[in-house]
Amino acid sequence: MKIQRYILFIIISLIPLILKSQDYCDFILKIQNYQDSVKFKQEGDFSTIDSNSFTIDTYLGYFNEIRVQKNYKIGLYYFKSLIGGNPFLYAIKENTEIKNTDKMSIYRFVNKPKHRAKNHIIPDDSGKGFLQYLFFSVMGEQFALKWHSYYSEKYVICSNDKLIEVINMLSDSEDFYVDLEELEKLNQISPQILIRKNEKDFLITWIENRTHSGIFRCTYQIKRSKPYPISLISEEKLLNIGLAFIY
Repeated sequence: MKIQRYILFIIISLIPLILKSQDYCDFILKIQNYQDSVKFKQEGDFSTIDSNSFTIDTYLGYFNEIRVQKNYKIGLYYFKSLIGGNPFLYAIKENTEIKNTDKMSIYRFVNKPKHRAKNHIIPDDSGKGFLQYLFFSVMGEQFALKWHSYYSEKYVICSNDKLIEVINMLSDSEDFYVDLEELEKLNQISPQILIRKNEKDFLITWIENRTHSGIFRCTYQIKRSKPYPISLISEEKLLNIGLAFIY
C-alpha cells in the first residue's frame, strides 16, 4: 500500500512538469507553423513577402510574454539578392522611419547591433517568457528563406510527432544523406523542452534541427538581468546530415 501511494505521489508531482512542457511546445509549434505559412509574391525579377500571409503585429502577437523596449517599435526588412533572401527584424524609435531607399544601406542599417530587434525586447521573468525570448533571438528570422539562405535553416523539434516526421523524411530522402543506424537512435531520445530557473539565469535545452548540417541537443544560458545575454553552453550532435545537392 505504501509503495502504491508513493508511486501515485510521483505521478501527481510530475503532472505540472508535463503540462508546462506541453505549454512550451505548444508555443513553439504555433510560432513555427506561422513561420511556415509565410508566402511570397513576385515583384519584377524578385520575390518578396506577401503581406496577406505575414504582418509584424500578428507575428509579435505570438510572443505574449516578451515586451518591446519603451519608445521603440519593431519592423521587418526583407533582403533579397540574386542568390537568396531572408528577413531581418529591426527596432527603431517609435517616431522615426527608415527613409533610405538604397538596398545595401538599409541592409547595413538593420544589421547594426543597436538596430537589431532582439536587442530591444524584454522577457517576463518566467520559463515561458525566457523561452519566447530565446526563440525570438535565435530563431525569430527563420522564415521566408530563399535559395542559398536555406544553408542556415533551423527549427526546434519539441514533439514526438515532429521527431517521427523528421526521421521518416530523412530515411528515404534523395536530397540529404544520413547514417541510418544513427537516425534510428533518434527514436530513443525525448524531444521535450527542459527549462531550469536558477538565481541568476535560465537554462533552456531543446532539440535543434539545422536542416543542412545536423540535429543537435542544445543548452542555452540566458541571464535574468539586463541585457539578458544568451550563451550556447552545450551542444551535442545527435545526427550528421549531409547534402546530396548544391544550390
